Amino acid sequence: MKAAIYIRVSTDEQTKKFSIPAQERMARAFCESKGWDVYKVYTDGGYSGKNLKRPAMQEMLGEVDKFDAVIVYRLDRLSRSQIDTMTLIETYFLRNNIDFISLTETLDTTSPGGRAMIGVLAAFAQMERENTRERSIMGRIQRVRSGLRDSPVKRRNFGYDIVDGKLYINESEAAIIREVCDRFEVLQSIGKLQQEQKSQGREVITRSRIMNYLTNDLYIGYVHYLDEVHTKGIHDPIISEEQHYRIKAILESIKQAPNVNQKHRSLLSGLVICAVCGNPYHHASKGTRRHANGEMVEYRYYTCKKNRRKPELEGCENLTYHAIKLESIVLNRINSYSVEARTDEKMKDLVNTKEKIGTLAKKKERLFELYMDGSYEKGDLDPLMSEINAEIKRLEDLNTKQSEALYKTEVSKLLLENQAIDLEHFEFPEKQQFLRSVINKIVVDGERVKVYWL
Repeated sequence: MKAAIYIRVSTDEQTKKFSIPAQERMARAFCESKGWDVYKVYTDGGYSGKNLKRPAMQEMLGEVDKFDAVIVYRLDRLSRSQIDTMTLIETYFLRNNIDFISLTETLDTTSPGGRAMIGVLAAFAQMERENTRERSIMGRIQRVRSGLRDSPVKRRNFGYDIVDGKLYINESEAAIIREVCDRFEVLQSIGKLQQEQKSQGREVITRSRIMNYLTNDLYIGYVHYLDEVHTKGIHDPIISEEQHYRIKAILESIKQAPNVNQKHRSLLSGLVICAVCGNPYHHASKGTRRHANGEMVEYRYYTCKKNRRKPELEGCENLTYHAIKLESIVLNRINSYSVEARTDEKMKDLVNTKEKIGTLAKKKERLFELYMDGSYEKGDLDPLMSEINAEIKRLEDLNTKQSEALYKTEVSKLLLENQAIDLEHFEFPEKQQFLRSVINKIVVDGERVKVYWL
């Protein structure tokens, strides 16, 4: 068993009983009593325990795969923060099967009593975390009640500069916000506003930024923190409250307007990808047309994201598809979709992965036998074992994904068997769910439509 000894002394402790030689002497004596080898002594001389940014500490954490135990003279040698101490013990040591021993507190995770004590310390550490969070929240609430933003170091908002934790209007940026608000009141459409910017040869502001300018009440002089407090700030407003509420009323009326897409939802939503630029295809509708039977039917289509309501982006040259045409292409492909073949293929992949895991497990056993026979030194064995363990972990993760994929394919198989692929009689949600259960993505490349199955 190899043990790492960690030693820390701050500047004012150098002459006390916590000296480096004293700590090392006691730790080595403990190792000798246990029959353990000392892998390395990590020493941070003249460093405070307020955080973990210490050279020897970082070096030790980078070598946790090279020893079996960590020994310290006293718990606060690791850190004076209970939270940091528990993070080290739980995340770095115990998770890597490394025992931890603190000599002064007789804390030893190799014993049942030591492990129980870790549980007690963890409970106190959690209480400290919650108390710290509560103090932070109360501090933020108090700042907002004083008319300030909840954090003095928070990233600045467009339109304001931060000086000594307070907001001051940046006039050049504020002018842009005012213009956006004024033009939106006139045009009453973000899309039209963006088209206007583009036609004037100016930078097109993204939809999300425009919405922020229109709705963020920071710009009318208010500050808030979550749902706890909302109050008038001490900073100057960029736009008036009257204009802000007029804009809010316009946005509300737009939101309440009938959604022409509700009747014809997108069957392929989230599945279609543009082969030219890699962006998703969006479903949209544009006006109505009279069907051969005299019925008025809405014209629906799928188009690249770059072509739909994104004036800030250059257009894409890929084709726009009539929704019925693209959906029919995909639905027709279902008839040639062989679930049986896909199931067999996924089963073969799963079996192959499990066989590889079994081969590596036998290799580990053989290496251990050679080590026991004296054919390998532990220093030679450890790198080989680490490499095999890493590969087994990778294959086990792959095995989990393959099992999930096989399950989805089996579900698809049952659906096909039970429903006989009569998708015409499926309700919309069922049809959409079925397509998502068998299709990974649909790539549109001009006239070519490629369906990638799960």
